[in-house]
Amino acid sequence: MKFPALENKIYLDTARSGLMYNELLSWRKEHEIDFLKRGSQFRSNHEMLLEKTRTEINNFLGSNNLTTFLVQNFSIGLSLLLNSIKSEKSVLIVKDDYSSIINQVLCSGLKYNFVDNNYDVEAQILKGINKYNPDVFIFSIVQHIDGTLIDLAFIKQIKKDFPQILIIADGTQFCGTQFFNFQSSKIDVLISSGYKWMLGGYGNGFISFNHRCQKSHFKIDHQQFVNLFEPGHHDTLNFGSLLFSLIKISNFGLDEIEKKINSLSIYALEKLKRKKLLTSKIIKRSTHSNIFNITGDNKLYQQLLSKNVICSQRGDGIRISINFYNTKQEIDYFLSLV
Repeated sequence: MKFPALENKIYLDTARSGLMYNELLSWRKEHEIDFLKRGSQFRSNHEMLLEKTRTEINNFLGSNNLTTFLVQNFSIGLSLLLNSIKSEKSVLIVKDDYSSIINQVLCSGLKYNFVDNNYDVEAQILKGINKYNPDVFIFSIVQHIDGTLIDLAFIKQIKKDFPQILIIADGTQFCGTQFFNFQSSKIDVLISSGYKWMLGGYGNGFISFNHRCQKSHFKIDHQQFVNLFEPGHHDTLNFGSLLFSLIKISNFGLDEIEKKINSLSIYALEKLKRKKLLTSKIIKRSTHSNIFNITGDNKLYQQLLSKNVICSQRGDGIRISINFYNTKQEIDYFLSLV
């Protein structure tokens, strides 16, 4: 995969958007030329492409035994899912989690409670479960502001100890960074947009149900789920792009991507600790993801942009995110500026 955007900048912003690459652009051009020349006939086999996309998503998640629907993005998938949950159910969410999670829950009419997003967030979640006895727990596997990685072994234990809780996970900042077997994770529902770490471009995502997912939480059946999540037509450009990238990533080797990301992230973590650029919350945790939020104001942010270092302002600091196309030299250059 060749990424032209890397030729004149240091791109530490995959957490905001994954990059377009030459091969995907070529496929998208061919797709649109086919539409240009053939009109409605270019969609003659569109159901085959969409079904192949669902299958490839399941393969990417480590199991064929999943029920997967195609949605335009995470937020739409979660909104529709919340509307299908019985109105008497209660939800547990994490403070400062992805704003769309919080906003969608607040608008859903469901009862909800928050737990603190501290360095010991797993302990806070367990405390919240014991205190509020929720029916549903919703969380981002990787917290988008500071990169906190929720311990998936802990989530598996929660499901074992509280099997009645419906566990819904946001995988948008996680899927595509490491191998993940959804079926064995004990998460019930996984929702993700495809434009970040899966490099699928905008306008595509998925919602997948584990085969163990409790049906008692919902007020509709499986056939109604089909009509809920996939009404009308699907854009084959968007979902075809996701399919193309998932195949590319799989051929490249998700294990190789994971090794590269982990190596660079450990390198960056130690350097950032030495420079005292991380919050005490992150320093106290034993593991972390490939997303970091450093101390820095708008002046520093503008300075980084002027030096062609692409990152984002999130929360009270500056967020960087590391992908397999980054290097130690790029991290060193970034560190020389902060």
